[in-house]
Amino acid sequence: MIDDIKSLIPQREPIIMLDKVVAYSENFIETLFYIKNDSVFIEDDCFQPSGIIENIAQSAAAKLGVEQKKCKQKISLGYVAAIKNLDIFFLPQIKNTLRTTINITHRMNNIIVLRGNSFLENDAIAKCELKVFIQS
Repeated sequence: MIDDIKSLIPQREPIIMLDKVVAYSENFIETLFYIKNDSVFIEDDCFQPSGIIENIAQSAAAKLGVEQKKCKQKISLGYVAAIKNLDIFFLPQIKNTLRTTINITHRMNNIIVLRGNSFLENDAIAKCELKVFIQS
């Protein structure tokens, strides 16, 4: 488990949407995020779709950050180049904890294609495919 998220991603407060990495492997990462009432993505006590997408994107960034930290490389900036097949099933509320999984499906040069899934306990909150461009 990794609690030092700032060492893995380039984002800083108030935009950090991760609390810890709980599992990772070559093409997978699982993260947790406790939704606080002061999040910039809260409206009417619900975590908004933009926050869910940001959480998925930051989970992907944390995956890359784990790899770069192991190799003692500088953390790279990544940009969401495309979002496909986005489904948001419901909006979690403050004091909920999101569990997000990232499965990398393709890598080609500076482009990573991945599937992201977010859960509240065992209930699916959202899923999507992201194409991320990594700045070198």
